Amino acid sequence: MQDDRVKVYSYNRRRIKYIFVMVCIAATVIIGRLAYIMVLKDKYYSERADNLHERERSIKAPRGRIYDRNGNILADNRAVCSVSVIHSQIEDEEAVIDLLEKYLDKSPEEIRKKVTKEIIAVNVSEETGDMIRAAALPGIKVDEDYKRNYPYDELASKMLGFTGADNQGILGLEVSYDSVLTGVPGSINA
Repeated sequence: MQDDRVKVYSYNRRRIKYIFVMVCIAATVIIGRLAYIMVLKDKYYSERADNLHERERSIKAPRGRIYDRNGNILADNRAVCSVSVIHSQIEDEEAVIDLLEKYLDKSPEEIRKKVTKEIIAVNVSEETGDMIRAAALPGIKVDEDYKRNYPYDELASKMLGFTGADNQGILGLEVSYDSVLTGVPGSINA
């Protein structure tokens, strides 16, 4: 009977040693992996973390002007703004919704739905964009954009043509000289 107890005791003791060794090996592997990530791959993961909070956004270039032979402007650009949000940067969602409701012609429900997306409004006047930008709430981005403006409205409209929502020439001179009139877009990290 005593031999059986000694065998069980010896067996349990070996089993505990085996489990202890396995736990130590697992802990060593985990600590090694953490050291590898934190020491050797720190720049890689820091850049990835920054990219979660910063996005490269494009800045549209103004389209070239079209003049008549006397130097009068027939087609020009009017500065407008695009208002967008980066949801991960918003600190006070209600303050953002209140501010956007105050300056944009949109209902609070419509703004609340769009706050989870990125673009809230386009073709907002430059003055309104400046007021929203001046509030300096985290998460709200106001980008300058350009909308084609024809000072003489319909005068020579068939010859001048027009541009689409993306400011690309659709008809007339606007499409014929699109490569000349199109500006070079830039980018910004925000």
